[in-house]
Amino acid sequence: MTAIVDRIIRWLSDRPHSPTAVCLLRATVGLVSVAFYVTGYAERRFLFGPDGLYGADMTRALLAERGAVSLYMVSDSPAWFEAVFHTGLALAVLVTVGVGGRVLLGLHGAFIWSLYMTNPTLMDGGDNLVVLVIPFLLLTRCYDRIAVPSKPRRGAPTIGTSVAHNTGLLLIAAQVCIVYLLAGLYKVQGQLWQDGTALYYILRVPEFFWPEVTPLLFHFGWALVVAAYATVLVSVFFPAFVLFRAGRPIAVSAMVVFHAGIALLMNLTSFALVMIALDLVFVDAHAERMTRRAVLVVRTATRAVTRTIRKVHREPVPSFEE
Repeated sequence: MTAIVDRIIRWLSDRPHSPTAVCLLRATVGLVSVAFYVTGYAERRFLFGPDGLYGADMTRALLAERGAVSLYMVSDSPAWFEAVFHTGLALAVLVTVGVGGRVLLGLHGAFIWSLYMTNPTLMDGGDNLVVLVIPFLLLTRCYDRIAVPSKPRRGAPTIGTSVAHNTGLLLIAAQVCIVYLLAGLYKVQGQLWQDGTALYYILRVPEFFWPEVTPLLFHFGWALVVAAYATVLVSVFFPAFVLFRAGRPIAVSAMVVFHAGIALLMNLTSFALVMIALDLVFVDAHAERMTRRAVLVVRTATRAVTRTIRKVHREPVPSFEE
């Protein structure tokens, strides 16, 4: 027992674990929030404003019912609404690019929560995860990488910093396991999941139906049955898989494929992106390699564009004199 406790203490205080995956999660949280602001931007007053779909009085009643608060309800003034909305959008952009550190991340959490509370019907699950994961991210060193450099860090992380980071990481990992376990157990209770037809009926829902693609999937009914059973099994046993190093890539790969399918076929993009980013905390080495490759591709493309622009500017302008 003492050896196990000593091992846990060493793991917590040794060094910050999964640094790249945690930073990638922070960037994903910001990106999903930016997308939420941008997709509702043109109709923001109707969707979230005090004179919009719900109106100030109904919004306050709903907030009181939930025991929640929202910065948008401080005033019914349209000017106040515009100021809060655009401040929240700016904070989401800064969190995505990695500017401002934990202070701006905490402020972003308050602003995006306030926006969600003004119209909860627009949330798709990924939004709930964003709100849940931000307090855990505040404990971590989620600005060390994938961020606009501000001030170089000197020296190794302190023990306190490592303990706080790894505690936040454990809370994130526990949240992921709870989500998958409860989702899997909930599915097990449903008759459609038990007989393997759940995905067939889900894909027939009008909101998820893709006319050019979905009918093709129905020709492979056996694949939908296999996918349904695999989804339940991997969800239920995900916490057990990630306890062992060899099982983590298998479990994470399976869930990444599953969430990519959700994003493609059901248009639950923010939910899928956040869940994939959460999954990557279990396989930080893979996340780091993926990030390096993405950075290399961006740099190569940037250099190619720069060379092309310089070449165009160096070429003489043809004369069209008569």
